Amino acid sequence: MTPQQITCIQKNFRTISAVSRPFSRLYYLRLFQLSPELKRHINSHADYKGRKLFALLGAAVRSLDNIDGLQVVVSSLGRRYTAQGIDNQHFALMSQALLETLEMALGDEFTGDVAVAWTAGSALLLETLSESTAKTTVEHCPWGKEIPIALAVVN
Repeated sequence: MTPQQITCIQKNFRTISAVSRPFSRLYYLRLFQLSPELKRHINSHADYKGRKLFALLGAAVRSLDNIDGLQVVVSSLGRRYTAQGIDNQHFALMSQALLETLEMALGDEFTGDVAVAWTAGSALLLETLSESTAKTTVEHCPWGKEIPIALAVVN
């Protein structure tokens, strides 16, 4: 991803964060339309699911400047999802639902460079999730790299 795409995604994320609850509801409605069987895997309360979705998206968006950290967070999530029976096909549907929900939420703003940036970001997440299903152990890198910037404590 280019620095311009990262900046674009981070800017748009602030916009959709202002409407996180309706965004989350729309996302899950679309996801369950695409894949009704996911309801049995993702069966928590709507507000809880929405908070988890935005926590994950927020961590991913903040970590775009630190791809190693992003990969650690997303790989861990991918392994948990795989253990719950969610597979690569479901990951692709999650990505599709995210892009479609972003398009609805951002409206006319979701064109050109914005659409390309979010598509690239979604593809990166999808690729990392897919790769994580094949790995059974956590790969460690030099100290500091495995802690995403998004999770670092700022004083």
